[in-house]
Amino acid sequence: MWKSAIIGLLAVWLLVAPFVLGSSTSNLYNDWLIGAIVTIAAICMSDRRLWERPIAAAAGIWLFISGFVPSVLRGRGVIETDLAVALVLIVAAISAGIHLREEVRELDRLGVLPEDRV
Repeated sequence: MWKSAIIGLLAVWLLVAPFVLGSSTSNLYNDWLIGAIVTIAAICMSDRRLWERPIAAAAGIWLFISGFVPSVLRGRGVIETDLAVALVLIVAAISAGIHLREEVRELDRLGVLPEDRV
């Protein structure tokens, strides 16, 4: 559960970071788009759905890649912040996905996995 909270906090940071750090228009839209996607994924994270974690990880990967696109990011502080957020987002999303898969395997082994999850 703490992983989805971290993902949610990162999403909120992405939505406000362009105002705090002062960034270019392209970075503003990039952070807003990624922040909105990650916010939706974090809000929807549950033990019954599997799509949120790969979406959050993919958003983190894009945010990391965009850190190397000169037309998207300008300014060292903005680049460092987005790269750091991207790395934490990727690790949290992948970790949450691994944890969920282990939990599903254990429930299946115990025979208590709901039928709609199989």
